[in-house]
Order: sequence, then C-alpha cells, then structure tokens
Amino acid sequence: MTGLASLLVPRLISRLVWGLTLASTPWFAMAQTQAESTEDDNTWTTSANLEAWVYGTRNTLADDAVLNPGNRIARLSHSTAWFDGRLNLRAENGPMQLLATPRLTEQQNQMTRSGVGDAFTRTGAGRLGQGFVRYKAADTALTLGRELFVWGPGNFRSPSSPFYFDAGRTNPLAATPGIDLVRATQALGSVRVTAAHVFATTQLQPAQDQAHTSLLKIDQQGSSHLVSLIVSQQRGARPFAGAFAQFTPDDAWLLYGEMGSSRQPYAMTPNEPGTPGPFYRFEQPAPRTVNALLGASYTLENGHTLVAEYLHNTGGYRPDQLSNYFAQARHAAALAQTQPAVGYPALGQALGAAPRLLGRDYVWLNWQSNPQEPGLYWRAGWTQNITDRSGQATVYLEKNFVPKLSGFVAITANRGSAQTEYGMLWRSSVTAGVKWFVF
Repeated sequence: MTGLASLLVPRLISRLVWGLTLASTPWFAMAQTQAESTEDDNTWTTSANLEAWVYGTRNTLADDAVLNPGNRIARLSHSTAWFDGRLNLRAENGPMQLLATPRLTEQQNQMTRSGVGDAFTRTGAGRLGQGFVRYKAADTALTLGRELFVWGPGNFRSPSSPFYFDAGRTNPLAATPGIDLVRATQALGSVRVTAAHVFATTQLQPAQDQAHTSLLKIDQQGSSHLVSLIVSQQRGARPFAGAFAQFTPDDAWLLYGEMGSSRQPYAMTPNEPGTPGPFYRFEQPAPRTVNALLGASYTLENGHTLVAEYLHNTGGYRPDQLSNYFAQARHAAALAQTQPAVGYPALGQALGAAPRLLGRDYVWLNWQSNPQEPGLYWRAGWTQNITDRSGQATVYLEKNFVPKLSGFVAITANRGSAQTEYGMLWRSSVTAGVKWFVF
C-alpha cells in the first residue's frame, strides 16, 4: 500500500520503544507478577496489557457519487495505514478501583480529488479512552472520570442511550471512548438505581455536545429478565426518555427490545425540487422522534451465534423525502459546475447535516463463530436499509498464529446506486493487519 512502509517502519519502532519503556515502570513490574496479598489491606493489585495493531485499509469510492463529485466534499481516503497502540491499566485496593485505557495512534492517508491529484496526510494522536476512579462496596458504587457508559442489548444501534446511539458494536476494530461524568449506583434488592451527571461528550465520534446532562437509570433484574428505564435532561434542551428489556426463555435464546424518545439539536429537510429558496431547510430543535429496536439472538450447540435486529428510526427520511434529498443534491452538483461557491457548500450541507440514519427502517443480521474457541474467529453481517433498498455486507476474520500474534481481515461491500444511503459514497473497503499482544 502506498506510503505504508514510510509511515510504519520508523513510527512502529518508536511506539514499541514507548511500550517497552512503560513495561519497565513499577506499575508494569507489579502487573507482570500480579502481586496479591490477603494479609495487607494496603496492597494494590495491578494488571496491565498492551496491544499493538498495525494495519492498512483500501477503499473503493463511488465514481458516480452525487453528493461527493470528484471526492471534493467528503474528501475520503483511498488508502490508510495505521499504527494503533492500546494500553489497559487496572489497579484495585479493597473497595477502590482505578482504570486507565490510553490509546496512541499514527496514521497516513492517501486521498485523490479530481483536478488536484493525490494528497498525503500524516496525523498522530494520544487519547484517553477511559480513565476513572471507582469506589465499590456492598451495594454501592461511586465513579468519577471518563467511562464507557453504555447499556442495552442492541448491536446495530442503541436507541435507549442518549449518548451512544451507535456504540460501535458492529465494528470489530472500534475503540469507542468514554464520556466524562460522575455517577452513583445503589442496589436495592432486585432494583438498581443509577444517578449521573455528564460533564463532557466531545471526545465521541462524531463529536457531540451533551455537556451538563443529568441522568437517572432504574434497572429491575430477575432470574431470566432485565428491564431498564432511562431519563436524562441536558441543560437548556428537551428531556430524553428511553427503555430496554431483555428476556432469556432458555440457554439458547435472548429476546430484547430498546426504545428512545428525544429531540436532536436540529433537523434538515430537503425542499421540493423546483421550490424557490435553499435546497435544504432547517428546524431547530428537531421535532421529537421515537426510535425502537427489536432483536433476537440464538446460540447454537457449537457456540455459533445468530442475531437478527429490526430498527425503526423516525428521525430518518420517508421515501419521498429521500428522493427529494438526492434530487436536490443533483441540482447542487450541477450548479457547482458554473457556480462552485453556491453548489459545493450545498453539497457539504447535505452531507454534514444529514440525519444519523437516512432511512426509516433497517434490518441487521449477524452470524459469528464461538469467540471462546482458539484459532480462527469469524463474523459475517448484513445491514438492509428497507427505505431505499440499499445494503451493506461485512466479513471479519481473525486468526491466531502464535500465542501473542494474530492476523485479521475485515471486508465491507456496499450495495445500492449513488442515490442510496449505502451506495452514495463508497463501494467497498478491505482492511488487513496484525495484532501483537505485547504483554
């Protein structure tokens, strides 16, 4: 892959030095020995592991993209080379728990735009995925810091969460970050009550501004079921209400559902083609929407799991609105040929301000092998947009070669025309790489 060696050879060496240097610190020395003491209550039990991922991605973009002519709007990469260092640190001392998951990435992108040619960009970043201190004793838990505050059984999307509508569960390479909060959880028999205040969510991708949000979550758990109610209120915004339930009738089946009602900061609606005025109009805040997901999971005797989910998304476009959305994009793309200062901003607006999901109804199917079995792990999925009939197929394979080294391949293929959600920007993507479990 173009530029892969020039990025990874020197950068990989420096990152491995970084990891091995950390391994010589007292924290890691303790982690390697897993020192524990039952006699001294002041002894900290520590653990640590470091993963180094090296991989590259090749994307095939849609040549006939209406919303991204010549790749001038979305500026998507044709190829990307990655180094991804993921460090996990834990420490416990009685009721006190500490967790830190720093992540260090280096990447180089190759991008091609019509009339411009190839452009290479190189970026590096250090992030803290999670980092919190927790006090946990008996039926009480207090947490302060950055935490991956997720819940619910849904995979494709999580309507019951005001923060993680897409928690990255369908992406095997995702490293979803936490949010900055303080929260308290109290168990009262079969009921568990959680109260939290969120300080910042800007580290989420795409970026969200849900600072100053207060949340209350109530769970009721039985021998074969779990039911949860969630309400949250951001300062100056409309409240969010959500719920989920899951039921296990036997060891093989899991039946579940999620729902959420909220008002997004804005809604963009396409005008009728030929209507005077802008291509798209905005409403702030957006009308209240209700999203609901139903799912079922079945585990075979060999440990393979089959999952099916259906999502109804009232924040997406109806078929007539979706048709107008692309019709206006065609007009903006045509206008960009003679008036680029008008046409291109309209296309950027269409891409950047579109709903989280363009359609109203989706089906997600997944089949995966037993993750507990050594050797080869695989998963295959299909996402169907019922509104515009486009779809996306995904396949992931991971093979363990030696105890601390694995190789993986992820393949994504989109089906649909340039005027559908899954066909409008790119056709396929192939990622291949290795994972080194350093310690």
